[in-house]
Amino acid sequence: MRAALDENAKRRLTDRAEISVAVEFLISRGFGAEDIPGQLVKFYYVDIDLLNSVLVEDQILSAPLPSSDRAWKRVA
Repeated sequence: MRAALDENAKRRLTDRAEISVAVEFLISRGFGAEDIPGQLVKFYYVDIDLLNSVLVEDQILSAPLPSSDRAWKRVA
């Protein structure tokens, strides 16, 4: 006897590229970084460590660059 497929099963979100796409999608829809994990776990099994890594990376990449004056003062 064949087991019935569970149509309501959650998909796994464990690949860095897939998580990055999901994060970018939610950010483009106006969600904040603190809301993203809660939204994703409603619909997916998520690798939380990888999600946190992507969120930190995204915050670093989207942060404004320091001015050259501030950078030179830090070096001096």
